[in-house]
Amino acid sequence: MDLRRLRREDFRLELLLGLGKTAQVYLARAPDGTRVALKLPRKEVREDERLAQMFAQEVRLSMGLNHPHVLRGLAGKPFGEGAFVALEYMPDGTLDARLGEGSPGKEQALALLAQLIEALLYLHGRGIVHQDVKPANIFLNGMIAKLGDFGVARTQDNPNPLERAGSPFYMAPELFRGLAATPASDAYSLGVVAYELLSGRRPFYAESYEGLMAAHLTQPPPPLPELELPPKLVRRIQGLLAKNPAERTHLEHLRRALAGQQTVEIAPRKEEKPDRQPWYLTWFRRKR
Repeated sequence: MDLRRLRREDFRLELLLGLGKTAQVYLARAPDGTRVALKLPRKEVREDERLAQMFAQEVRLSMGLNHPHVLRGLAGKPFGEGAFVALEYMPDGTLDARLGEGSPGKEQALALLAQLIEALLYLHGRGIVHQDVKPANIFLNGMIAKLGDFGVARTQDNPNPLERAGSPFYMAPELFRGLAATPASDAYSLGVVAYELLSGRRPFYAESYEGLMAAHLTQPPPPLPELELPPKLVRRIQGLLAKNPAERTHLEHLRRALAGQQTVEIAPRKEEKPDRQPWYLTWFRRKR
């Protein structure tokens, strides 16, 4: 069955997974039995031009991208009363929820980091800056990670989707200064995720937005825990959090430093055809 031809009403709703400020998500089935996460924008989103454009971009990008570590849209309608997007079924939820249970350990952390690097290199090669790389937007199926949620992504067609986008816990210093996001900004956000994966905590924390901004702008990150990592790899990971974007570790260099370090099997780097059995998208997220 060609799922792309389906309308919202063609899916059978089975379970409400969660309610967000902009959308609600259901576990649903296509007529052929395929399970999906059906994301429906709220009425106020459909009627607000800026928010409607963000949802439409998420639909278009998720359905147009094809990479083993990018969450795939299976069907969707970008605008109007019947707007929706049916996303892959990811049975193990988000990395956000996984980190709530503690650090996954060195080997799994490096394997996940390697996959996220591949996803970002793929996006950046197509002129896309994600702008909101964080654990709540990383979805898991076992040890397979996929980056999703492209509503605020910066693209060649939409170079200024928002004045400022992203979670303050993961935003690069230049974004706090009001500068435009670049691939180096995504690299910084991934650096925060890498610290969280390896240590179980974020490198910067504060009780207010102003405190977080000051930390990202001025404070050096704490040292990584002693995990018997090669010094070159540690330097590359720490280099993701350089305050100056020009001094940050390039993701391709980090990918090379990671080569040979993972002992957990991950998906191949090459692009793949869509799977016949998609996975479920979890909507529950930790408080930001």
